[in-house]
Amino acid sequence: MKRFASIDFLRGFAIFMMLILHMVMHTVDIDILMADMSKVSFIEYILLIILPFSGGLAGFFLMVSAMGNTVSMEHELRRNTSPFEIGKRQIMGGFILLIFAMLVEGLIGYHGDVGENIHLALQAASNPDLGPVKWVWDNALWRFNHFETIHTIAWCIILNGAIHSFLVSKEKYRDKNKLIRLYMVLAVVVLVFTPVVWGLVKLISPGFPAHIETYYLSYPRIGIDSFWRFLLVFFIEPLAGYPEPVFPYLAASFVGTIFGLFLTMPKEERKVKPFTKITLRIGVIMYLIGLVGVIANVIRVISAKGFDSGLNVYMHIWDHRGWVPELLGTPWIGWYFQFMLLNGFGILLIMGLLRLVELRGKAKEFGNKTRFIRRFGFVAFTNYTIQFMYYVAMFITIDWIFGNTYGRNVGLWGEVVVTILVGLSIMALINILWEKIRFAGSLEWWVKQTNYFLNPVRRRILKEKGIKWYQAGLLNVQGGLYNADWLNIVEPDDVDHTNKEESILAKKLAWAGFVFPIFSFIGFFIARKARVEEGDSKENKKARVWSTVSVVFFLVWLIAFFILSPATFGISL
Repeated sequence: MKRFASIDFLRGFAIFMMLILHMVMHTVDIDILMADMSKVSFIEYILLIILPFSGGLAGFFLMVSAMGNTVSMEHELRRNTSPFEIGKRQIMGGFILLIFAMLVEGLIGYHGDVGENIHLALQAASNPDLGPVKWVWDNALWRFNHFETIHTIAWCIILNGAIHSFLVSKEKYRDKNKLIRLYMVLAVVVLVFTPVVWGLVKLISPGFPAHIETYYLSYPRIGIDSFWRFLLVFFIEPLAGYPEPVFPYLAASFVGTIFGLFLTMPKEERKVKPFTKITLRIGVIMYLIGLVGVIANVIRVISAKGFDSGLNVYMHIWDHRGWVPELLGTPWIGWYFQFMLLNGFGILLIMGLLRLVELRGKAKEFGNKTRFIRRFGFVAFTNYTIQFMYYVAMFITIDWIFGNTYGRNVGLWGEVVVTILVGLSIMALINILWEKIRFAGSLEWWVKQTNYFLNPVRRRILKEKGIKWYQAGLLNVQGGLYNADWLNIVEPDDVDHTNKEESILAKKLAWAGFVFPIFSFIGFFIARKARVEEGDSKENKKARVWSTVSVVFFLVWLIAFFILSPATFGISL
């Protein structure tokens, strides 16, 4: 089973970080933690910046999903599957995923009826004074329309699948470089037309979208609203709904498509160094424009409404549709800077990992070492759905281990860390045991099984392979997790050790480490290994010196930030 290790890792990493972020958000009481801001350590201020930012990387997950989807489409083209058939499969698969996304958000997900009732039951078990559990069974009547990342992915599969199959049916777009340039233009077009589309939707449905507290506008309710209201919202929700609409996030999907095209491009057509440089520069420019714009927006809100309102805007940086005047109070173009910041960072993450793995011939080595993280992404949809298991982790940690009442804590980081460890252990154990039966019964299994019954072509192909109907949804665990055929863009023997390529890379990573500390450590280990492969050269010495300085710089600041607070310098907040 041919796989790109970077795609598999990034998908798993996104779910892994989502679980950590949600456990922190549901365990720490920010208001109590920040009651006396002068005594809060600087590391906690940094966490208050990093954690909300991490929660806004849904566009990054969308890019990774589009990468994998494009790779699949391109592989089908190589098997001489017609563009029309590919488009039909994409549209059908997207609608099947959309149905399951609605089921998850309303009923079986962590914010659906199942997740909410587990939360309420554990709350009652920890605090009997609350009385009998007041079960919730009405989320499924309206919350299915909450336009979260899975909804966005489903609609992008439909739209992007239709667009891509149409384009590749034209002879002039068989040139992948030309196709990449076209997708760049399409991404810009989506961003330009986003405010236009939102404005048109408002004309059709004044006040749209509403926050989750208001059912009618964005969330028509079964048994109350008319069929026509449901039909209208079904089409306008993807365009301008809450919180992650297709406009502007179809642009992020197009970016993922560009990466997917680059990965599947014939070797003789692939311009590796120009693509890498241009992509990294675009990512940096987007990130910096977004950073300046977001800071300016927060300052603007603080000057108009006060510090608490500005802090609230930043804490909602994950709210992709909320960065407009009528929802969070930012200037009308606030959403643009929010998009640029988050998705510029996403581009840097993707291109950075590709440079470190597939562009260095390290796919097999990296794939084997990252199985634990990749496992979270192997059934990403299922892990997203059953993340209510971290409620159980919170109960075990807070109630059983520390003897406190289940719920948000006063901000004791020890309890948070233990909750994270317990939660990740529970999720990892579930995945390890589930893989023994090839994830039968998982949401991925249900999606594939449904596709089998609705898609006669897929049914015929599987029957020709001797696969029974009840085996159609089983996942290829061995081929995906253990014995994958890992693909490289640059093979190990093609790395230019003569010109000290690895040492130069390590030096550049060390410089980047002064801003993004993780690169300090990566550069340090690459520099040490490059010394064996490239000798004790001038470039390698520079790489080792800079990477060591970068690591020490980070560790010194980390220790200082743990110890110091504004009160240390006599500052009262």
